[in-house]
Amino acid sequence: MPSARQIEIDEPWIGVQADLHSLLREIHGLNISNLNSLHRRGKVLIAEGEPARGVYILRSGSANVSIASSEGRIVILRTARAGAVLGLNSVLRNSFYDATVKTFEPCRTDFISRAELRELMAKSPAATHAISEILSRELTELTDRTRLLLLSQTASVRLATLLLYWCKESRNGSSQPVRIDKVFTQEEIAQMICSSRETVTRLLATLSRRHVIHITADSILIRDQAALEALARG
Repeated sequence: MPSARQIEIDEPWIGVQADLHSLLREIHGLNISNLNSLHRRGKVLIAEGEPARGVYILRSGSANVSIASSEGRIVILRTARAGAVLGLNSVLRNSFYDATVKTFEPCRTDFISRAELRELMAKSPAATHAISEILSRELTELTDRTRLLLLSQTASVRLATLLLYWCKESRNGSSQPVRIDKVFTQEEIAQMICSSRETVTRLLATLSRRHVIHITADSILIRDQAALEALARG
């Protein structure tokens, strides 16, 4: 059974892979140095507010991209997966990193400094095209996540929408129960829907009592996707 974080092998993902392979091919062809590293779960790759010194190319694993308020409240903007180029927008603007990137499972990355990335783009139109396509997809995903966070009026609608998104990733269709691996804590889910852990706990318990979902130690089984869709519509 695919987990909620598994990447779909569909046309958008094929495009991501093609752009990544194109970028890596240009990096190797021009002998641009890239530091390949392995990172444990919970490693902060990029810290919000630090000078943008370079980008991380996520070769395997996943990482959360988040922002924080001055009071310490955290909102997870998106989950970056293999193929993402992390910190790209900040590096292109020659500014400070505008978000924090933290691994939530072991990851392998390549690191390319800002100077080397600019050299690559100056020498290679193909690399520039690949970078623009990767950045475009990132901004589209951020727009979708912002729509979820800001336009949904209630936490219950936002939670239902998030669960439906994970259902779609599982590619099991609406006619069969969907099993979502519990790779995120309730605190992390709360950060994804701009709510509190207590609210997420209460909402999940309500959905469980209504037999919309069934929660186990390691998964969430979606038993009534139609009910979730109705809730997401508000």
